[in-house]
Amino acid sequence: MEALRLIKTARHALAEARHVPDVLAEARQAALLTEAVGARLAELDDDELTGLGQQLSEAGAHAAVCLDRTDVRAAVLSSGRVGRLTELGDLEPTLGALDGLLRDVGETLVVLACGADTESLYWTCIDGVDAVSECKDLAGRLREAARRADGEEAGSALGGEEVGRSSPLLVVRLGPPGEGGPTGEEEAPDYRVPGAAGAPEVSVPVG
Repeated sequence: MEALRLIKTARHALAEARHVPDVLAEARQAALLTEAVGARLAELDDDELTGLGQQLSEAGAHAAVCLDRTDVRAAVLSSGRVGRLTELGDLEPTLGALDGLLRDVGETLVVLACGADTESLYWTCIDGVDAVSECKDLAGRLREAARRADGEEAGSALGGEEVGRSSPLLVVRLGPPGEGGPTGEEEAPDYRVPGAAGAPEVSVPVG
């Protein structure tokens, strides 16, 4: 299955997830898919894409480790979405869709952190936000490199999702449970990012 189709499937599944373990499982699926896409890019015959692809693969693997919790492993293994990846397809739309998926994951993890009722969940989400942000930055750089590889002007307009580094940032002040942050139920709220008291600040790409 082409990467673009898998990424769209992952994005839909993340939006449909409602309970905390399901949301975390989809976030980890997205990280594993990012790792797999990066690994495929690292095999291309282009030095810049190869180097950035390797970095993306490593960043995706790191994000997956950050989101590795006992209660999500079974859901990740049962889906097997990453194992269905057979080809990259057109690079620009694929990387644009990946950028959008990573943005959604980052925003969703912020929502979970704001409603976390345990420090373990809180720090899982915060570490995941940082790791996914690195993946998103690399996806943006890869998209620029893909444009150059196709002979287009580096600054030319491109439809779809914006390149990761040009996206505006939403700064949310967060604190772990017991430090003034809200207490959440074991169910993910809708994906509007609320404010929360306490530190630290997390910058999340939006829009």
